[in-house]
This record gives sequence, structure tokens and C-alpha cells, in this order.
Amino acid sequence: MSDLKTYLASKYMSGPKADAILARAGGDAPKKRRKKVKNNEDYVGGESSGSRLKLQDEDEWGGGRGEDVDLEGADAPVVGKGLSTFKKGKSAWSTVGATSIPVASSSRTGGDRADDDDNGVKAEPTDPASPPKQLTKRRGGLRTAAQIAAEAAQEAAEARSPSPEPEYDVTATVHRDQSGRVLDVNELRDAARREEEDERRKEAERKEWGKGLLQREEREKRAREERKMGERDVARRADDVEMNQEMREQERWNDPAAKFLTKKSKKGPRYPTYKGPFAPNRFGIAPGFRWDGVDRSTGFEKKYFQAQNAAARRTLEANAYSMEDM
Repeated sequence: MSDLKTYLASKYMSGPKADAILARAGGDAPKKRRKKVKNNEDYVGGESSGSRLKLQDEDEWGGGRGEDVDLEGADAPVVGKGLSTFKKGKSAWSTVGATSIPVASSSRTGGDRADDDDNGVKAEPTDPASPPKQLTKRRGGLRTAAQIAAEAAQEAAEARSPSPEPEYDVTATVHRDQSGRVLDVNELRDAARREEEDERRKEAERKEWGKGLLQREEREKRAREERKMGERDVARRADDVEMNQEMREQERWNDPAAKFLTKKSKKGPRYPTYKGPFAPNRFGIAPGFRWDGVDRSTGFEKKYFQAQNAAARRTLEANAYSMEDM
């Protein structure tokens, strides 16, 4: 029975009760094996901290604190550099006011390179160093006369080259409407000028529409004659063919030879007129070409002319009677 308790205490129990049972059982009881600490990165310090951390069991916390750690045994903590998985990021900062661009962060010290070699990481071959770019006008240090002359020539060339002008006039006034939209003053002026020209043209057309077609033709004819007169000589003689032709074509109402000498200049289609006889009227207006010859008036025009003819006949008879005895 005691062997069973000792076995259970050594295998499945812990704490002071198990220790008491094992103490009573004596030194023959099997010793409790320590749990082996695995080489885990979670319990071991990194390269930057350098601390030595060790995972211990509950039963080892009280009694095993004063014991010496066996550095060569299986429970020895694993401490070393290069075991951490954290790597520093590459810095892209540059010092303000430096005379040259700082060396890239990828170039590290020899110790870091040695650590990478130990960890199996091979450094990538870098290109040959290019000359540093100048951030200031003047560079310090020893320089040759050729370098100084080249810098002076470059500065003179930059001073002579014209600076690029902005695409827009920075001093121009920006006009906006109530909604905040930018207004183009030149475009507004052009639009106002176009509206004014259109209004002037429409006004001239309205005045032209108020005039008759005959007046327009006469005005155009006069303009053509003035252009012709400007091209020919001032002196005009009796043998001037053009002047004689114009005088022949001119129609006069009391010209007796107009019927057999003058040729009508107008040709082409004409408006039809009434060809038959019709009763006279006070205004001399001829009837339309569709008139059928029936007088549908009140007869006032006929009576008017009859009264005029009767008065003229009486006057003629009175004059003849008064001169009969003479």
C-alpha cells in the first residue's frame, strides 16, 4: 500500500502532501524528473536586450531558486545573438543642411555584416559608390582649380538661363460671380461686342425693310454708277457711246419718238395687266387682269366725269354766244 501511495505521489501528485509522502517513503522513491526547457525564442532574450530568461515549473519556483544552474546540462538556458526575428527597418532620413547626401542605411557596420554571415544571410553586392550630389552652392574641403572653375561656369550658366515663366499672370485680378465661378473678363467683353454688332446689324436690316424695293434698286444702281465714274475720265464728249446709250434708254412721258426709238430695257417675266377698255376714274388706276368687264361700282365716277363734261360744255357755249355778235 505504501508503494502505491509513493508511486501515485511521484507520478500524479504535487505540493507539500506529495513531498511528505515521498519523505516518509525514504530515498528509495524515484526522483521527479525536471521538465526540459525547449529552445524557444519566446522565453529567450534577443540580441538587443541580452537578458537571460528561463521558464520554471511551479514546484521548482520555491526550492530551486538557490540552486546553481548547470550551464552544461540539458536545462541550460540558450542565450546568444542573432536569435531574434526582429530586424531594424532601413532609415530614409537625411540630415538637413548637410553638404552631401548621407550614405544609404543599407550600408552597415562590419559587426552587423559578420552577424549576417553567421546567420547564413549573404549581403547583396552593391554598385560602386557614385559621387555625392551637392545640396549647397559651395562645397567645403580641398578642391582643385579645375573644379572651382567648373562650378563657377555652371553658376554663370544658370544665372544667364531665363527662369521659366508661369503659364498665367499671377498679378491678374480674378473676377468671380455670386456662385464663386471664375469669370473671364476678355471673354465677357468679346461676347458684349458681338451682341452689340448683332444689334447694329439687325437695326440696319429693320431700316432696310422699311424702305421699298424700288428705292433699294435705285440706291444700288447709283452706287454702281459712282464706282464706274470713279474709274473713268472726268471729261465726257458728244461721241461718248455709254452716255448716249443711257440717254436713249431714259423714258420720258412726253417723248413723241419713244414708241419707235426707245427700246424697253426690262426683259423677262412681267406682271399681267388688263388689256381691254375700261371706264376712266379720277386716279387713273387700271383694273386687274382678271376683270370680267362688269362695272360693279355705285356710278359715282361716271356721274363725276359727266358733271365735269357738262360744265365744260356750258362754259364753251357761253363763250361762243358772247362772241357771236363780234
